[in-house]
Amino acid sequence: MTATIPTPLAKTRGPRSRPTILHATIEQLSIHGYQRLTVEGVAAAAQVHKSTLYRWWPDKSALVADALAAHLATGPVPDTGSTRDDLITWLRVTIANYTATPAGVAMPALISDLSARPGGLAAFRGSFLDKRRAGCAVLIQRGIRRGDLPADTDIELVMDALAGTVFYRQLVSGQPVTEDLAERIVTLLGVQSA
Repeated sequence: MTATIPTPLAKTRGPRSRPTILHATIEQLSIHGYQRLTVEGVAAAAQVHKSTLYRWWPDKSALVADALAAHLATGPVPDTGSTRDDLITWLRVTIANYTATPAGVAMPALISDLSARPGGLAAFRGSFLDKRRAGCAVLIQRGIRRGDLPADTDIELVMDALAGTVFYRQLVSGQPVTEDLAERIVTLLGVQSA
């Protein structure tokens, strides 16, 4: 499976102060949360004029999505020698991204905003989620080659089941994301130790 990565939310090139702006966005997000974060506040924290931000990002949701994509961990793709351990390691990074970072708090509001903006969710998927899914697909394909997973494994569905549980607990059910959740999900999917 080869993932196609669409153009990120911000233009391919950006202002020289882009890393500072994205860092300020994450800081402001952790201080104020998504709803109270403002482009003006990010501009002040980054010590740039707000017109600089609007030149590169059309709105708050695009700026936050780009900042999260730049700051959330995407890899490397683990290779422990065990499909089970690889999937658990991958899923632990996913859990950390959405529970131990400002992304976990911001994700519900961000997804709502992005879904209302034409192309918003597609751009976020292209700038971050597609990279994570491509890495997970590598793990699943390797597991199929090793014989740890059935040859007819639905790769997309397994990826949805792995990360979907985390998203569902974080965004909908409010059930705890426990320390052993990664192991429990991988076990539920039937991936056993070799």
